Amino acid sequence: MQVEIKGKVPNDPQARVLAVEAAAKAICQRAGTDPADAIMMLMTAAAHLYTVYSGKPSSENILHLAHSLGCATVAADDFFKLKPVALQSEER
Repeated sequence: MQVEIKGKVPNDPQARVLAVEAAAKAICQRAGTDPADAIMMLMTAAAHLYTVYSGKPSSENILHLAHSLGCATVAADDFFKLKPVALQSEER
């Protein structure tokens, strides 16, 4: 596999997140897996990158990774507001 970036990389963090999300989704589609597989793929890549650049074993990074996941969740909530959807009740 070869990764090639064409065009200008966005300066906006939200646009970069969308680009990474699109790339992960494309990889899942090419691999024939559910696009939801991208979630585990991205989290695993993030944990691996953190470990590589921290120079510490994963066991020492776990609290920092958990904190980072919390920060990413807050950022995602700020970046992408979901519209409320009315739920239909099921008749039984």
